[in-house]
This record gives sequence, C-alpha cells and structure tokens, in this order.
Amino acid sequence: MNKKLTIVGLVGLFIVGTISMPGCSAQNSSSIVLEKVKERRESQEEKEFFEGGFFFNKEDQAENKQKQTILEEKQEVSDDFFDRSFQLVFFGDSLTQGVGDSTGKGGFTPFVKEHYLSKSYIDEVSITNLGVRGNRTNHLLKRLKQPEVQESLKSADVIFMTVGGNDLMKVIRENFLDLNFELFEREQEEYAERLETVISEVRKNNPDSTIYIVGLFNPFYEFFKEIPEMNEVVTNWNETTISVLENHPKTVFVPIQDLFIDTDVNLLDDDQFHPNEKGYQLIGTEIVNQVIEYNEEVLTDENVLQERE
Repeated sequence: MNKKLTIVGLVGLFIVGTISMPGCSAQNSSSIVLEKVKERRESQEEKEFFEGGFFFNKEDQAENKQKQTILEEKQEVSDDFFDRSFQLVFFGDSLTQGVGDSTGKGGFTPFVKEHYLSKSYIDEVSITNLGVRGNRTNHLLKRLKQPEVQESLKSADVIFMTVGGNDLMKVIRENFLDLNFELFEREQEEYAERLETVISEVRKNNPDSTIYIVGLFNPFYEFFKEIPEMNEVVTNWNETTISVLENHPKTVFVPIQDLFIDTDVNLLDDDQFHPNEKGYQLIGTEIVNQVIEYNEEVLTDENVLQERE
C-alpha cells in the first residue's frame, strides 16, 4: 500500500491557479401532482358535504345532491392537470458554479432545468445556484449555517450537489512530492464523516426532497494516461461517496468518471481541470438520465405496493 504515485508532472498544473474539481425532493414529480389533485378533490368533497348537510334547507340539499351526482359522473382529473412551479437548488463547488463554461449559462444546470420544463405538469422551473469555486466539505458545512442557504434548501423540490473534488485535491496539493495511497485513504475516512454531516444538515432543512450528488472525474487522464493510479484514487473516492449515500434515503449518485475517459472530443476548459460547455452538456445529460431512472424506480415501487394492498 506504499505504492508511490509518480505524478510529479502534475505539479505545474497545481501552481497555475486554484484547483477546483467537481464533487462526487421532492417525491417523484407525477406522485406530487397526483397527491395535490387528490387533496384538492377531497377538499371539494368536504366543502360540498358541509354545505349540503347541515347549513342548508331541504331544497338546497337536493340541489347540492344533484350537483354532486353530476360531479361524480365527470371524468377523473388527469395527473398533468394540476400545473405547478418547480424549484431546483444546486449546492456545491466550482462544478455547480459552472466554472469553465464559456457560454456563461451555468454549466450543467440549464440541461437539468430543460428536463423539468419538458414535463406537462410543470408550469415554471426556477433555479437557485449555490455553487462556490474551491468549496470543500468543511466549507459547505459552514455555509449550511447561513440563513439564505437554509431557506433555499427548504424551498427546493429537488437538490443537486457537487462535493468532494476539492477535498481530494487538497491531499495532492499538500503531498505532491510524496503521494501514496495511505494518504488518500486517511483523507477518505475524514471526507466520509464530513459528507455524512453535510447530508444530515441538508436534511434538517429539507427532509423530503431527492438529493442527487454528482461524482468525480479524473481531469489528468488525457495528459497522464501512464498514471493509472490516479484513476484508481478517483474510483475509490467515488465509492466512498456511494457508501455514505447508502445510509440516506432519497439520495442518488450520478457517475461521470467514465465520461472523461478515452474520448476523442476535448471536454475540458483551457485550465485543463474544469469541463468546457461540451463536458457540462455530457454531465447534464447523465444527471437527467439518473433522474429519469430513479423516478421510474420510484413509480415501480409505488405500483408494487399498490398491488399488494
């Protein structure tokens, strides 16, 4: 386990500037809509019960009964009838902030927004971007004490996070002349504890919304393919994130490591660390894929439960 990581060639990249890497609900949308429609229908039925049962004379009761019969004969309200706005909150580091996106549109966030806008049961989608370049898990913990961050998380229908990349890069910057796996393993344990606390703090403000956490990728791959150890480090770091998420319901890991391996297209910005607009598009697409997959699984689970009932 004392295998030396020969990545002295990376030193120049760390000296160029501050390194920031990506970090590793609402109920299902249609379920939320269905629940809202049901609440509205039950409220209407309760209102008509009181109006027709206790406070009106017999003629009024007869008229209301006729109206109720007509109402019951009408077709059931469809799931997409109840239009609503949707609030997406993005919280994390430079990947959330969209550093490297020359279009200035916000990295992967517009692709995620477009997915929700395409839903017939959603009228409007708003975004709150809480990404800050260079943030590590300890920074996120401090920011979670800020009232404006807490309020944003409370109002979120879905939460997306990037975290962990800067924790990993801190190990490299501080030990690049003598890197070994033990250093990363020790930091991984501490990172896992901090991430556990971050998610718990987010849940204090929003216990129900689904949280999607984007994994890490290896920006050194194209230039240092001869150093497979770095890919192994990133893989281990992602697995640490996944192990933490297993303790929390309604959390989803979004893998992006493979998107940046063996590609013929340049996916990095000029700083060779952050994704460019093409890289962010791929990340956004993968996030949407995970959203769709997770929601399909939730629907399947709900259908199974209903059949058992």
